[in-house]
Amino acid sequence: MQKIFSMYRLRPGVTVEEFRKWSVSMDQKVTPFQPGVYRFEVYEIEGTDQGEITYQIVEDIDAESWEAWQKVLKSESQQEVVKTWEELCDPSSLKVFYGRKIK
Repeated sequence: MQKIFSMYRLRPGVTVEEFRKWSVSMDQKVTPFQPGVYRFEVYEIEGTDQGEITYQIVEDIDAESWEAWQKVLKSESQQEVVKTWEELCDPSSLKVFYGRKIK
């Protein structure tokens, strides 16, 4: 299993409330049910113990593999999610980390 964390900011002028509505009504209704996705959770960052908050949103994803996740992002069924994500979120702020649990 691949653990993936995606972190990003919203575009200027987009409110967290607008993002929440979209996340619940579209992203969280489509993305978790794609082939190779085991779990998909979205978190709003509320604070930090140091400095300014760098990211507003973190996605915590469990996928079959990094390659499976890349296929999800390019799949036909995910294109409306990707398109509307780009309208609400700042693609230049996106940072993605992936790895495996240490056992």
